[in-house]
Amino acid sequence: MLRLLRGETDAAGAAAELGLSHRSLLRLKQRYLRSKLPTMDGSVAAPVTAPAHIRRDHWGVAHVEATSLADAYCALGYAMAQDRLWQLDHMRRLAHGQLAEILGPAYLRQDRLHRTIGLTMSAKAAAAAMPQQVRQVLQAMASGINAVMDESRCNLPLEFELLDYRPTPWTPEDSIAIWKWRWWMLTGRLDVLAQREAVKRHLPPDLIDVFLAVEAGEETIVPSTQPAGVGGFDTGEGSNNWVVGGSRSRSGKPILATDPHNGIDLSRQWYQAQITTSGTDGPAIDAIGAFFLGTPGIYMGATRFTAWGVTNHTASARDLYIETASSDFNTTTETIPVRGAANDILDIRRTARGPVVTEFVTPVDDDEPPILSLRWVGAEATTGFESMLALMKSRSVDDVVDALRQWPFPILNFLFADTVGGRNGRVGYHAVGRVPRRQRATYGFKHANEPLDHWDSMVAFDDMPHAIDPARDWLASANNPPWARDDPYMRSGNWADGYRARQIRARIETRQLHDIDSVGVMHADVVLGRAQVLAPMIAHIALSGPNRSIRALGEILQDWDGAFTMDTSAPTVFTVFWEQWLLRVALMRFPPRAARLVAGKAGAVAASILLGDDSDWCPAGTDPQQQVLAALGDTRSWLREHVGSRRSQWRWGRLHTVLFQHPVTDMQPALAKLLDIGPFETSGGTGTVRAAGVSTARPFVVTGLSTYRLVVDLANPGRAMATAAGGQSGHVASPNYRRQSELWVRDEYHPLLMDRTDVEANLAGSLSLVPST
Repeated sequence: MLRLLRGETDAAGAAAELGLSHRSLLRLKQRYLRSKLPTMDGSVAAPVTAPAHIRRDHWGVAHVEATSLADAYCALGYAMAQDRLWQLDHMRRLAHGQLAEILGPAYLRQDRLHRTIGLTMSAKAAAAAMPQQVRQVLQAMASGINAVMDESRCNLPLEFELLDYRPTPWTPEDSIAIWKWRWWMLTGRLDVLAQREAVKRHLPPDLIDVFLAVEAGEETIVPSTQPAGVGGFDTGEGSNNWVVGGSRSRSGKPILATDPHNGIDLSRQWYQAQITTSGTDGPAIDAIGAFFLGTPGIYMGATRFTAWGVTNHTASARDLYIETASSDFNTTTETIPVRGAANDILDIRRTARGPVVTEFVTPVDDDEPPILSLRWVGAEATTGFESMLALMKSRSVDDVVDALRQWPFPILNFLFADTVGGRNGRVGYHAVGRVPRRQRATYGFKHANEPLDHWDSMVAFDDMPHAIDPARDWLASANNPPWARDDPYMRSGNWADGYRARQIRARIETRQLHDIDSVGVMHADVVLGRAQVLAPMIAHIALSGPNRSIRALGEILQDWDGAFTMDTSAPTVFTVFWEQWLLRVALMRFPPRAARLVAGKAGAVAASILLGDDSDWCPAGTDPQQQVLAALGDTRSWLREHVGSRRSQWRWGRLHTVLFQHPVTDMQPALAKLLDIGPFETSGGTGTVRAAGVSTARPFVVTGLSTYRLVVDLANPGRAMATAAGGQSGHVASPNYRRQSELWVRDEYHPLLMDRTDVEANLAGSLSLVPST
């Protein structure tokens, strides 16, 4: 059967080999896949001290109930491993730099990076320093995961058999390493520092702030009428969250929504669960939401009294330092097994600041790159799991703020609300996480031998951006600037443009009272604010173009409302034009290598030129309109070469597709039909609230999206709405392998249930864990 699934033989050959008819072979295949499904009913012996329960609803959400905290986390680990054991192993291998061992050379560079930055070493240090309660929780969770491993040793999930290896026992350090990898994914971004170095090297001082300005910078998280300062380098992904207070809701209580945006390869990173304890060993927990797979805290979710959601707060948490050849290096060597290839030898050089990471930083110019070491807050911070446990016990906004005081990292924008403050509940915002105070504000690389380039301290919690109960009674964040200040804190940030935040504001303020549906439908908003503003300008210039093909582009854009819907070609034209235009704008001031590095970050200047204000960016003798026409010509040529010459071929839905690809199918393509989900046509794009970011390097396959959507009306937190892009079960024979991905594509939700009666009315399985001794 494995040879058939791997594509080593076809169905006819497998049927002949087994002496079966084609129909019997298909039945055998289905029986084999169903044999991998976990036991979801009855009772099993487990390492708990008292009976614990795992109830799964129709959508695969696990509802865990136990007397003690330790037993609850044992049951949570057990449920995660039943549903996602291979994904758990994949995530820890990702963090530890061990994926090439099972998936081959394509993962070697990633393994080298994660070993170099020292996620495993940092996880071990954090484990040694964690508080007793966190240690107890992680050990209990590991015991639940390992119990499933032991029970499954003769029938492991499909991927282990396809790749022919067995998992090793789970440890608390594995959970911490996965959590630290999440930190790196949100805050690493080494090329942003390279881009800023290019800006410093190639622009005169009077143009640096012009280039680094934030598009739509007046949209700040903390209400303000002033535009934000410099710092803009939109990543093209991001996240959204928003909350409307009780005075703006039909229910009279706050309604909160959140959706993190990540690379599509992370679409299975979330595990939805409810965890309930009776509080025999501390305050009771009754909370529900999305756990980052393999970790013990609810990242986005709700209790009976509070709700919270997060976005990435992109203040800088790392610096690259130029070292000299005489710097004091400590070198260690690691051997990386690589499937299908020779072992790789990795020499890791470390300094007092951190590891040398030169090979992972894109060169700024054609010269030999300097030796670059990395100092990163995430390597030094503890886990912060105690903060997440406190959140899961919170009953008020004040409790949430107290919990967040313990949050070390990553740097996030938390929005939150409660049901108990005032008449209508309260809403709040706080940026959290350790942000270094630099002794001087400089762009790009720092100098190891310059004392002023080293960190002085960390920004205090109370000095971080925050707002509680603003007069307008709503808050939102979309990776945009947190407040309108021009200071070193803001200059270190990698703030996104304000267009998503502007769109969210418009949707909130154009309706007097909201309900859970009106808040939830905002996740499906596909209007690109940049296109709304700039498409008419581009169309006007195109319609004056010298030839019919360029004027045709103007005709497509002239009456477009900026919505990235599937039935129109305007999003395709705008997306290609914007990339061509950014490169031309960058080439006005940067040499070719540097221009390619920074082009995607030239949005503020590119927009201002289209709006008739070049802010002295265009060199003398440059005609901006001719440059726009040239970019339109580049757009037409690109479309002809990569998509086709007919307008019908440019329809956004035809090109803009989402494929939830399983990691195994890269090396075993025959499994794609079985394990991949999609492709589906989808709306939205890079920079829309409904995130579905693309790169023209693979036109126009979705590369980043909203991996989880959550909406909570605190008038009834027990009936929130959610959907996970990647599904809840990792077993291909389970209906919950695909169910939520299909909901995601249709912009629909499933109920996220907390009340026992609701769960039992939608029950798909009830499993009791009983003490094994």
